[in-house]
Amino acid sequence: MTKNEVVEKTVKDMRPLEPAGEEIAFAELQRRLPDSEIKTCDDFKHLNTECCESCHTFEAHFEMKLLDLPDGSKAWVCHPVEWAVYPERLEEFRDALRDSPEEKMFSRMLWDDDLDDSSPAQ
Repeated sequence: MTKNEVVEKTVKDMRPLEPAGEEIAFAELQRRLPDSEIKTCDDFKHLNTECCESCHTFEAHFEMKLLDLPDGSKAWVCHPVEWAVYPERLEEFRDALRDSPEEKMFSRMLWDDDLDDSSPAQ
């Protein structure tokens, strides 16, 4: 996709935005994305990973990642696709969370892991 196509699709896929929010998202995407062909999550369906709705719909202009791919091309993707392309980054993310207060919250959100039996009932 071209830069302009990626910008339009990203803003369109985000939750309904107020005009000022749309302008901010548009400006940030124009600043962050290169003037070249850009791959998107759709280009990585063969990796059998599901996109993160949160990355795509809430502040995608900040949550999505611009990747440098091994072949020299660029990709604009959500976290699960980034981790499918570069599995070591998922391990780095998990290591950074380990034993942090956010660990269980992210575990539930991203991996649907059950909390252990020692956790208080919700």
